[in-house]
Amino acid sequence: MNEKSIKSMTGFGRGSQVTGDVEVVTEIRAVNHRFLDMFIRLPKTYSCFEPQIRKIVSDKINRGKFEITVTRSGAKGPLTELSLDHDLADRYHKCLMELKDRYGLAGEITVSDMLTLKEIVSSSDNVEGLEQEWDLVENSVTHALVALDEMRKTEGFALWKDIEIHLISISETIDLITPLVDQISSEARVRLEKKVREMTGGLEIDDDRMLQELALIAERSDVSEELTRLKSHVDQFLAFGKEGSPLGRKLDFLLQELHREVNTLGSKSASTDISAQVVHIKTEVEKIREQTQNIE
Repeated sequence: MNEKSIKSMTGFGRGSQVTGDVEVVTEIRAVNHRFLDMFIRLPKTYSCFEPQIRKIVSDKINRGKFEITVTRSGAKGPLTELSLDHDLADRYHKCLMELKDRYGLAGEITVSDMLTLKEIVSSSDNVEGLEQEWDLVENSVTHALVALDEMRKTEGFALWKDIEIHLISISETIDLITPLVDQISSEARVRLEKKVREMTGGLEIDDDRMLQELALIAERSDVSEELTRLKSHVDQFLAFGKEGSPLGRKLDFLLQELHREVNTLGSKSASTDISAQVVHIKTEVEKIREQTQNIE
């Protein structure tokens, strides 16, 4: 598949990076959505990486709903710094000794007792350690996006092949309708002449008046413009397929135009034969609409 591949908005990608005993895994699930929407799950220590991850994804993706999960396994020592507040520990210890002496309490004050007291030992992120692990996270996310992109291209290729079948069907149906237009005008003349004779009891018909009536009928039932525009929209739709994604919004707009022309064609149709073909075109347009909702 070339660089201009059509892409589905649904797919899954997984990327993994390992250094030493640390492994970072990214999983990305994508579904269709009108806009770009991301939900990111990160280990608490990686929360600072969320803006960078959003940028990596938004630089490569135009629309869709993405659930991104990053997990980390391995020692966490390099990510955390611990500090002991000696002054606070001394004051806590002094208070405990005073309690023991005042109330005659038995037992010794242990390390476990001290560690239950707040803020004697505090933790903070090791900035240097986090910076070193960013490469792991970035590569993991990038590899997941590559895997996701391959799946989206494969699904997009299948979607477009199906859309092409429906577009060709519409084009062929238009070709069937076109010769019926002139036939309808001829049939309308015969019906009008017959009706006039029945109403006038066989009197001579004024050709000028007859031509005026036929012109009105032809104007109301002429669908040649709609057929021309429909054909043009179908050709344009097929041409868009060569551009590759992002394409969804263009297709949405063109589908609206197709739908409008088909409705006009149906309302102006004066033939049951044309009406039947219009129903077929509407069915094909709806099938195309269902598929384009999944195209980026």
